[in-house]
Amino acid sequence: MTVLEFRDSESSTRRTVRWVREWGWFASLLFVPKIPNRFSLVYDKVMTGHNTLGEESLFINLGYWKDSPRTLDEAGAALARLVATEAGLGSDDVVVDVGCGMGDQDFLWMKEFGPKRITGVNISAKQIQVSTARAATLGLSDVVEYVHGSANDLPLPDASATKVTALESPLHFPSRPRFFEEAFRVLAPGGRLVTADVVPLANEHVSSEVRRSRLKRLVVHGIFTTGRKNNTDAEEYRQALLAAGFQDVRVYSIRDHVYPQYAEYVSRQHDQPQIRRINPLLRGFFGQKGAAFWAPWLDYIVAVADKAPSGPAQGASGAGPRDEKSC
Repeated sequence: MTVLEFRDSESSTRRTVRWVREWGWFASLLFVPKIPNRFSLVYDKVMTGHNTLGEESLFINLGYWKDSPRTLDEAGAALARLVATEAGLGSDDVVVDVGCGMGDQDFLWMKEFGPKRITGVNISAKQIQVSTARAATLGLSDVVEYVHGSANDLPLPDASATKVTALESPLHFPSRPRFFEEAFRVLAPGGRLVTADVVPLANEHVSSEVRRSRLKRLVVHGIFTTGRKNNTDAEEYRQALLAAGFQDVRVYSIRDHVYPQYAEYVSRQHDQPQIRRINPLLRGFFGQKGAAFWAPWLDYIVAVADKAPSGPAQGASGAGPRDEKSC
């Protein structure tokens, strides 16, 4: 099943009706108290194929732009490769991909890194449906499976995976510390957790001019975090991983290779068809002007953490890129 099959052609009238319906769903979020249900609603009703920027993919992430990718498809794939490289993904791995979106990173990993099996976990029933259909079309149903579940209560046995990944999804989880505990439980001894995540930028790294607007800070943090248990900067993130039992924890920032290039790309695409079909509310918020509002308050980090092997603890090799800003 191709990407275009998830984006039926729309008349201008149908598009406007869809936008109005999506605005209604956004408004209804005020009356959804539980965080998992709230984000399930967002991804079931709003963040569908119609509202993604990719031309040949259904990635829902900001991408990794370090090596000058030309499109958001390429930047999304680069971010997926970065996570896989940090995980040391290989043919013996059983992967649990938490907050798996519509499956693009899993299909890329299976093709380029060849793990034994991938299980995607998602709170969105619609995205599970889409990713399952795409896996079947690609002939991957025997090795790539999608299940409905919460990151804070993973529907998987203890010690059943060698790698756990979460690609730009933990910002939506009810509690990162609880997710870290669940990832630790699911990992076998010697396993590894890798996340790519949007977190609040530590106050000392926010410019003094930006820091004056406390109201903006509250708004941005309110949008990009799901509550006190998820409002954690890079150093607090590292401490939470250690508290969950992980060792050899590395957390580093790639924000300089995410936000500026993403905003520039979206501005260049402003008059293209793939932009015009996107809901104006989302288009504005994730466009250049929107990014200028929220990016100064946010970090973008990659975290790598190991579960000790059975027997005497041994330091992990920590293979993968190390040239970004470490925290």
